[in-house]
Amino acid sequence: MKCKKKFVSFVLSLCMAVTATSIPVVSAVSVDKSASKASTTTVSTSANAYGLADNIQDGQILQCFNWSFDNIKKNMKTIAEQGFTAVQTSPIQVAKESTAGKTAKGSWWVLYQPVDFAIETNAHGTSALGTTSQFKAMCDEAHKYGVKVVVDAVLNHMGNKSKNDLSPCIPDEIRNNSSLWHDISKNSWYASRYDITQYCMDGIPDLNTGNKTVQDYATKFLKECVDNGADGFRFDGAKHIETPDDSGFGSDFWPTVLNATTSYAKSTRGVTPFYYGEVLDKTTGNDDQSNGQSIVNSYTSLMSITLSSVSNSIRNAVNSNNAQGAIRSDFNLDDGSKAAGNKSVLWNESHDTYQAGTSSNVGNANMDKTWALVGTRQQACGMYLARPNNWGSAMMGQADVTNWADETVKAINKFKNDMIGQSEYLSAEKGIAYNERGTKGVVLVSCGSNNVNVTAHKMANGTYKDVITGNDFQVANGKISGTIGSSGVAVVYDAKTGPLNTISQAGGSFKANTLDLTLGLKDATSGTYQIDNGTVETYTGTKTITIGKGVDFGSTITVKLTATDGTDTSNASYTFKKVDPDQIQKIYFDNSSYNWSSVYAYIYNDTDSVAKWPGKQMTKDSSTGYYVVEVPDEFANGSVIFAENSTATTNRYPADMEPGLELSGSSMKFSANHKWEEYNQQTTTTTKPTTTTSKTNPTTATTVPSATYLYGDLNFDKQINVKDAVEVTKYIVSKVTFTDIQKKAADVNGDGNIDVKDATLIQKYGIKMLDTFPAGKTFSYSDPTAPTTATTKPTTVTTTTKPTTATTATTAPSGNTIKIDMSAIATGTERWAAYLWNDTGSVWVDIKDNTLSVPSGYENLIICRMNGATTENNWDNRWNQSENLKVSGGTTYKATGWGSGNLFSGTWA
Repeated sequence: MKCKKKFVSFVLSLCMAVTATSIPVVSAVSVDKSASKASTTTVSTSANAYGLADNIQDGQILQCFNWSFDNIKKNMKTIAEQGFTAVQTSPIQVAKESTAGKTAKGSWWVLYQPVDFAIETNAHGTSALGTTSQFKAMCDEAHKYGVKVVVDAVLNHMGNKSKNDLSPCIPDEIRNNSSLWHDISKNSWYASRYDITQYCMDGIPDLNTGNKTVQDYATKFLKECVDNGADGFRFDGAKHIETPDDSGFGSDFWPTVLNATTSYAKSTRGVTPFYYGEVLDKTTGNDDQSNGQSIVNSYTSLMSITLSSVSNSIRNAVNSNNAQGAIRSDFNLDDGSKAAGNKSVLWNESHDTYQAGTSSNVGNANMDKTWALVGTRQQACGMYLARPNNWGSAMMGQADVTNWADETVKAINKFKNDMIGQSEYLSAEKGIAYNERGTKGVVLVSCGSNNVNVTAHKMANGTYKDVITGNDFQVANGKISGTIGSSGVAVVYDAKTGPLNTISQAGGSFKANTLDLTLGLKDATSGTYQIDNGTVETYTGTKTITIGKGVDFGSTITVKLTATDGTDTSNASYTFKKVDPDQIQKIYFDNSSYNWSSVYAYIYNDTDSVAKWPGKQMTKDSSTGYYVVEVPDEFANGSVIFAENSTATTNRYPADMEPGLELSGSSMKFSANHKWEEYNQQTTTTTKPTTTTSKTNPTTATTVPSATYLYGDLNFDKQINVKDAVEVTKYIVSKVTFTDIQKKAADVNGDGNIDVKDATLIQKYGIKMLDTFPAGKTFSYSDPTAPTTATTKPTTVTTTTKPTTATTATTAPSGNTIKIDMSAIATGTERWAAYLWNDTGSVWVDIKDNTLSVPSGYENLIICRMNGATTENNWDNRWNQSENLKVSGGTTYKATGWGSGNLFSGTWA
């Protein structure tokens, strides 16, 4: 039995984050510790460029909860700049159902019910995270910045259909092999260690991890991840998988799988994977805590483990201003067992505590204070959860630049990375919780007071700076004194920042023939600059350079800089675009088929947005009827998302919010039929009569019939898009006929029929929901028509144009509103939508209150019942799919009954 595939629209997330397609591009600043005094060699971007820890245990992990691979990739530079050594994905295995286009609050758990030991293939619905190629691209991008990738792996269980049963999407060879499963009719109540490891978690079918075949499947999956760039793994529900020390029911699952994966990663990529397991509260059950330490040791001999109770107690203490409770320094589990510090992972919160509401009530300020204490520990790895902007409306795949990207978190992470190898001393005094690292620095957290006058146990005497505020802190006479800023956290030490270059404009665009830039140096004795591929020039102090002379408008110019202090050398690169001052880029929006009360344009690039969500409000242009907004120069090649207002969840385009529509440096228009194209509103002009005489030379042309075609390309324009899907739809309803070549091209699923399945696949391929089916592949077809040769005689043609007056400013087209009486077939609050098309495109429009707003130019439609679906393209239930319905203005149409199966019939009049 195969799981039914659902056709969902191209959806990823409501993303106010970044895209990597625009100018300016500001490169990483990197430091070469081994550079000689005379060296000006540019070193590549790496972990050293950001001072990241060499291994994950010594550093910090950013948990990118529900982020798509593309969105993680887009944020990678910021992640590296924030000092995170690694990113952690949500589970990337094949899930039992689609997650695209769904809210994170409602569907995050789906990712924790996989149905296969493989990276997502979109076999059972579209994933909001992405598939293998996108995962690999994200890993490649991470490695450019020296960031490592940790995959959340689910090896203990698979997905169910309801509870205590098996999802039909699990492959037959796994689902039907009883030896691969524990008794899935029994649920664990945490009564004993046996109970924890051999029964199901809340009705989720438990794998028999002692079985060699299961172990082979798990190993194969981890190797696949390694092949595509994974550097480590977080194991979901690790304490629910037995260890060799579980007497009577133990297994070699962990040593077999992890040793094989480690050996493979070393031999193929030269990396040693980082492993850590989710161990909540304690490893033992409620009635057998005596062997807890041996079980913990069995885990930590192969991996690090989470210390959930330690982490949560620190957060709770900070939130209640309990300084003494906030400096908990042990690594103990609730059953009394202990983990080594260098085998521990601490967090400010986890996705479980956040979504369950036990930590989401803690504000960002106290979350940062918690991070200052758990994220600066000497040995423990820190894990920071990237919260969404709004848990109630966040979409699966969405990536929000929230508190994880603030300056406090950045300062804490840099401190942690700079203090590797230094001892720690945790203290609490006078409402201050603090951690001294060696004699070099201290992180102080306000738990009631911002005025610091506490004992210095390790810090050397001297004057230090708080990295966050710049405030001075004194260490003298055994005391640390100073003032904590408004964040409630002070990160106090001599942070090395140089050698660095400074520049008066860090990339971007300029509207002039030339641009003067002032260069400077910080903590450096000299530097160099290079404009594009010109001569490398050396300078000291400050230097003014000029760029843009003799360069065409629209061109980009790169300025490369280095700085050295005689020991270290850094490099930076900035890209500028020379913009014609007479050209103003605008965005136009045709609101005629939407009738939104207002229109906003959220314009963004890879580093910033013009305005916070929902962006800038567009104004209606009286000459065209379109809504319009200007695009700032630095966003000329960014992206845009349209919305009615800040709270709109359905009135926005793209509906899934990611990716936005790409800008190209020119004015663009978004039409009512979803066409996104360049647009130049021109003024009225009069042309004078002209006479043109042209003479053609004799030519001989030989035409050869093409023998190669693309599956899915019905109009033979070498592209596969909605136009081709429309052609198939028209063929289905007998509006057009196909040649033999078109028939072969249209049957993209190869079942011998041309039907809505083919149209659906072509449309999905055109919007890049699919990249692995025959569409886009070539096939050969023998054309019986022989080549012909023709010779044209020379001709002379004289044409005279009459004077004309043309106005190209257009007015917004008006739509057509009709009434459709659905009472005979509609029940309850079902959602209905109409699929409309014409010769050039197609569109989906909701039917609300028996009213359909038909965009101008559309008259053919199919009506579909969405069955609770939140996205278009639900063809399961439809009214009159066998022939196209026609609409005209001012008419009420009525559907009068049901046909066979899921098709509706009735009068359309």
